[in-house]
Amino acid sequence: MIKDYYHRQFRADLSLFMPDTRVPYFGHSWAYDCGNLNKIQSESRAEFLICLYFTVLVDQAMYTYYKSDYDRFAQLTLYPKFCHGLGQFQKNPRELLLIPVQKGMVDKGRMENKLSEGMELFIDEVVDLFQKYMSHIDPAAFFERLIYDKDVQIPLLIVILPEMKNDIVVEAYEALCAAVEKKIKKKG
Repeated sequence: MIKDYYHRQFRADLSLFMPDTRVPYFGHSWAYDCGNLNKIQSESRAEFLICLYFTVLVDQAMYTYYKSDYDRFAQLTLYPKFCHGLGQFQKNPRELLLIPVQKGMVDKGRMENKLSEGMELFIDEVVDLFQKYMSHIDPAAFFERLIYDKDVQIPLLIVILPEMKNDIVVEAYEALCAAVEKKIKKKG
């Protein structure tokens, strides 16, 4: 289960992937070589990438929509920053899933099989974090902003194109929306 991987192995794999804990930035060469992904065992790369995707995604969402809470969030989570350039401009986390699939560095079928479970874990972890440390943030409002963010949302026009139906980025977005519907909107 991806939940077991996240709680037992993800931080250790993240340390292999980003060995210098003083430098939380990565991704400068992602489009070319998926920098350091080869340090993660191929059997757990799908799980690693899904967990990395949602940690980067929540970090960027907190920075974008909850700036006044971001410093506290960053201290609590120590999440990595996916970026490029001298100014450390943030990259779209979609590339974390897309490029390794395109380069054949991760089994797409394995990743597809883990997406729904991964997105549900993502929601559970964010809700738990908010309840424990930032109870003033409404998870429903957070996820509403996230799924309609211009860098996260996949427009319906793209989703209906036959060649895009099996795109890992489209599948990840659909899994995120389904998890939000199941875990957040059903409770509300």
